[in-house]
Amino acid sequence: MSKKPSSGWLGPILLLLLGSLNILSGAFQLDSIFQGPAVPIEETDSPHYFLTPFPIVVHIIVGILFNLLAPFQFAPALLRKWPRYHKWMGRVLVISALGVALTGMWMNENFPVFGGFLKYSGVHLSAIGLILSLALAIRFILRKEVRKHKIWMMRAIALGLGPATQRLIIMPVFFAYGLPSELTIGLLVWGGYLINLAFVEWLLFKERKQQTLSLQTSLQGQ
Repeated sequence: MSKKPSSGWLGPILLLLLGSLNILSGAFQLDSIFQGPAVPIEETDSPHYFLTPFPIVVHIIVGILFNLLAPFQFAPALLRKWPRYHKWMGRVLVISALGVALTGMWMNENFPVFGGFLKYSGVHLSAIGLILSLALAIRFILRKEVRKHKIWMMRAIALGLGPATQRLIIMPVFFAYGLPSELTIGLLVWGGYLINLAFVEWLLFKERKQQTLSLQTSLQGQ
């Protein structure tokens, strides 16, 4: 691996670019809520945005915070130079991630259903997976098992960025075919989470393989 100081920034930059899809979408939704509906509420496509805005606003705010902080937790330069930043921002990140998961589950349970059972189950299971991943990450860092802590934080970030990947997929689908069906929405929801998790597991597999090769080379040189 490259020893250049700049090399450690590629991952955080890509994560920030991906998360910017959530940030921009959230900012647009906040503006729409604060501006109010342009037509009577009952005539809007999503009246619950204006009738019950509190959980939506909380979800968006903690989501923006999560998407801003998550990339920098994986910047080696910041971890080396400012370990206290990593520690305290990690705590803020965990709180914001829990806020995202809990408000997401509440809205998924109480707001009008779209996307069918696939979307409903995908949101619930991903939120539960996010909470469990955070719990395991906290457990391992308290036990000073940094490697396992990092692995579970990677999985938590993957789940937290699921909606960004969904937006990345749905944009070309929307422009090509128009408003997607409920089945398509449900598949896209699952696709966003599974693609992110598969990518993380691929990175971990590559790292394990590289470590094994390095160990074998070291043993052969003795």
